[in-house]
Amino acid sequence: MLIRSEILRLKSLHTAKGRKSANTVLIEGLRLVEDCLLSQWPTKSLFITEDNMSKPKYIKAVNLAKSVAIKRILVSKNDMERISDTKNPQGIAMEIYIPLRNKNILLENKVLYLDKISDPGNLGTIMRTAAWFGVEQILLSKNCTDIWNSKVLRSAMGAHFKIICDVLNLDELLNENLDISHKVYGSYINGGPLKDLKAFNDKWILILGNEAHGISEYLEKYIDKKIRIEGSGYQESLNVAVAGGIILKHLNREHLS
Repeated sequence: MLIRSEILRLKSLHTAKGRKSANTVLIEGLRLVEDCLLSQWPTKSLFITEDNMSKPKYIKAVNLAKSVAIKRILVSKNDMERISDTKNPQGIAMEIYIPLRNKNILLENKVLYLDKISDPGNLGTIMRTAAWFGVEQILLSKNCTDIWNSKVLRSAMGAHFKIICDVLNLDELLNENLDISHKVYGSYINGGPLKDLKAFNDKWILILGNEAHGISEYLEKYIDKKIRIEGSGYQESLNVAVAGGIILKHLNREHLS
């Protein structure tokens, strides 16, 4: 049984203030926990309800935690509900460490830059889609939604543990690395047709902008090519997560199996 102060501490990890103070976050659900354990992510404690300890589908997670000496804490169903951010918790959660901000960022080959993405669901979906299409690194502007937000974690479906993620403003990085060979693409309503983008480079940065306002003006001078997704209907625009998926498929099409 968890004492009241520990319950309050764990609940606080669902808030930005609580995460910043503890430098940890509470992830929930069997799939997220397993993905995290398989990635060998720095982890503090595993919480599991007593009745789940012996259930076959939870044994893998329990054994993984045991194999790397992660502290396993049995909790009641009521306590799990108290520390959870979901209405119907699966009875398993884990407190993990949040990486310190990297001050010396090295660019990978396939990079996605997210500029002021504000909706947690969109951000998580973009991360999940990026992992599917082999993006190696996600860079986020300093005013993006926190990637450790509970809604982002749920919708990203484990992408946090598969892709390098760093927070910085892209102009700062590009100004310090003027000799990079990456092609920089930006998603715009008035860009050139995506289907005409035929010259592929093994190194690229794709910029996706804010849901309402698009890509920040100060980034335009760094963009080699503005691209747009052509449609055949009458809707004014696409959801940024959907648009990102379409463009990533196009950029990655030579590597699709």
